[in-house]
Amino acid sequence: MKSYKNLYAICISESNRREGIKAAKHSKRIRQIIIERHLSDDVLLALSYDWIVNFHNAEHTPITIQDGITHKIRTIIVPTLEELIVQHCVVNALKPMFYKGMYEHSYASLPKRGAHKGKKVIEKWIRHDTRGTKYVLKMDIRHFFDSVPHSILKEKLAKYIHDENMLHLLYEIIDVTDEGIPLGFYTSQWFSNWFLQDLDHYIKEELHANYDARYMDDIAIFGRNKRELHRMRMLITQYLKEHMGLELKDNWQVFLFDWNGKGRDLDFMGFRFYRKKTNLRRTIMYKASRKAKKIFSKLRPTLYDARQMLSYLGWIKSTNTYQMYEKWIKPYINFQKLKRYISKCSQLDDISIYKKLTRLYMTKGGLYGTNLCFGRKYCMSNSYGSNVNNSIFEKRHYIGRKNRYERN
Repeated sequence: MKSYKNLYAICISESNRREGIKAAKHSKRIRQIIIERHLSDDVLLALSYDWIVNFHNAEHTPITIQDGITHKIRTIIVPTLEELIVQHCVVNALKPMFYKGMYEHSYASLPKRGAHKGKKVIEKWIRHDTRGTKYVLKMDIRHFFDSVPHSILKEKLAKYIHDENMLHLLYEIIDVTDEGIPLGFYTSQWFSNWFLQDLDHYIKEELHANYDARYMDDIAIFGRNKRELHRMRMLITQYLKEHMGLELKDNWQVFLFDWNGKGRDLDFMGFRFYRKKTNLRRTIMYKASRKAKKIFSKLRPTLYDARQMLSYLGWIKSTNTYQMYEKWIKPYINFQKLKRYISKCSQLDDISIYKKLTRLYMTKGGLYGTNLCFGRKYCMSNSYGSNVNNSIFEKRHYIGRKNRYERN
């Protein structure tokens, strides 16, 4: 077991705080707050040090939202600007620990992973080893985010992190709620994936499951026979209760997976997996078709509408749902116009303008100098940073004027 020290020094370092601010500014809400407060990057960098050193959770009023087409009620906590920047700095410092030992088939809320990568892996399993994927155990953890015990999570953190200042900061973030970890905090998705690493290794190394994938608290395990999958389910239930203080939902299923015209499909990660094809989940189809009709009825769709519709197009392209697209999407949406509209708007947004302005002051001459004002008499420099003989450029300028005069 590897222990981690001096994490607090890494967290408050200038380079780490710059990365944290840069990542936090990906949120449109945070960018608007920064503009309203007239905070430059240098000011944010200076303030972020005090926010980390003197960190205390703000007073939050939980917000209840209805998630998805089924209107599932979820309670979230929206972090403030100060909290979100601190959380990004903390996660950047802890990423080596989070990635160490992370299960390769965990796909939720992780960079360079996701539902589409998980889809490709599961398709490979079910189409190359039909006998090994004859049956499926599908289960999820009951009220996972609301049920994570603070004592067990803190004990695990203290086991790996030998830095009192860092532990104090992490405990302060965790204690924003009396029980569980809050939906809406950037640290929650990393804590949850890291907290369930032990379960992933238990399923793979102790129970010897050949094919299992996890998407946050949803788990799918493939096997050759039902008896083995039932045994795994009982042992997993026991392990969760004894070691992690969690429990499985009662809606777990063990079923025959699409075998020679019998069985049924697997609904997982927003897809419906069959042996020879993959469809979109029906609720996502409904949302995409309703969004298409809503955009069609508008005189001018918003930028958010256009981006959301193109996101649905990505889901449709990666699945066998072209007939649904032809019937319910194509008659209402011109995707070429949406792409041109997004391209035009992206040239005028705050980030693009900021990048264009800063590009003028970025070094283009490599390590030793810049060529910012190319062609101007008083701004030239060679690759070593020394001034170039301006007579060359004066001569070129004179020849150009002479040629134009002769042509006239």
